Amino acid sequence: MERTDIVILLDIYGELLANAQRDALDMRYNDDLSLAEIAVEMGGVTRQSVLYSIRKGEQKLAELESKLGFLARLRELSGEIDQARDIVEDMKKDSSDHRLDELGALLSEIRGGI
Repeated sequence: MERTDIVILLDIYGELLANAQRDALDMRYNDDLSLAEIAVEMGGVTRQSVLYSIRKGEQKLAELESKLGFLARLRELSGEIDQARDIVEDMKKDSSDHRLDELGALLSEIRGGI
């Protein structure tokens, strides 16, 4: 799993993880801390314990995404919004209807919020 996927999945499913897993993943991927630094932050646990929490957390995130598919659906919706925005841009070339500008702006706003 790619780093960016883990960061997004952590935002989506993070509250469903055990505290140690969520904290270790957050420090590793969002704060870019080393295993040793995370171990200190987690109260002096071993680096092996931190690595175990990270691996189990990654597995749980993958399992949740496999079952629930929120990230896949998010990407699908983003692609559909991009397609709609492209269609609006093409339509604007053949029309002077200012509502197309509004629709294009609305689609961009929606896409930016995803």
